[in-house]
Amino acid sequence: METLLYVNIRGYKVERLKPIYAAKKLGYKITLLADKDPGLDKGLIDDLIIVDTYDIEASVQASIEYAKNHSVAGVLTWADKDVELVARIGEELGLRTINRESAKKARNKYLMRDALSQIEGLCPKYRHVLSFSDLQQAVKEVGIPGIFKPVGGAGSKGIFKIDENTNVEETYRLMLETTSPEEDKTFSYYPNEYIYEEYLEGPEVSIDGVVQDHIVYMTGVADNLVSEDYSLDYMEIFPSEKDDETIKEIKRSTKTAVKELGFNDCSFHLEGRVTKEGFKTVRSCCSSCWRIYCFSCD
Repeated sequence: METLLYVNIRGYKVERLKPIYAAKKLGYKITLLADKDPGLDKGLIDDLIIVDTYDIEASVQASIEYAKNHSVAGVLTWADKDVELVARIGEELGLRTINRESAKKARNKYLMRDALSQIEGLCPKYRHVLSFSDLQQAVKEVGIPGIFKPVGGAGSKGIFKIDENTNVEETYRLMLETTSPEEDKTFSYYPNEYIYEEYLEGPEVSIDGVVQDHIVYMTGVADNLVSEDYSLDYMEIFPSEKDDETIKEIKRSTKTAVKELGFNDCSFHLEGRVTKEGFKTVRSCCSSCWRIYCFSCD
């Protein structure tokens, strides 16, 4: 029997079992590579590999050793932080997967912005921030209001809106505190690396899809209702209530962006805003405009 290698599972109980049930229904064994035993009911997970998944080298080696005695057909993840790990495992095991360069763009907001800036009108103004002086300069060049956030975050953590009433120095201090790798290991991949972006006015939408053999398939467009203070999605309306022409523009821009980023053999989730100037990307990887649930399969 062929095996699917899952790299961690969703933290939300309501979401974590569905991917397991679906794979089992298709006749696959499930092997979980995880930091700890999730305590699922017996029979849901066939094999469990405990390893520090923040340690990419150790995780890759554990996957290689397991694959020597098992027929691994694919590797998947449901967490933003593991996107690059999945790309690396897929490459080492010779599976079809998102490539490592594109996975890095999916995870690093600045690299993603740099890639998409080649497409006129798709990105807001942005600047790379590696120090407080960088942030000061970015605010001057990009203007206010703006959004200050880590390049490799997740779960909308560490997103700050800067306007005329903001104490920029205090915000920078709070950002360093909030995104300390000692406090949250998610930020250990790109420590103390940030981006400052132009704030976009307009309703937010999200697009989900899959790319296989360089063909982009979209499941549809949804309207996202997002909190003003913390940029948290609290409601989604599917299908979107936008007019047909707007939907066509969103899909056209999404297809262009996905191809520019080099995504292939993976699923994707893109979020953007419909502004007066047209559709523009907003987030990558949860609190950013790309949230990639990568997979690789024969």
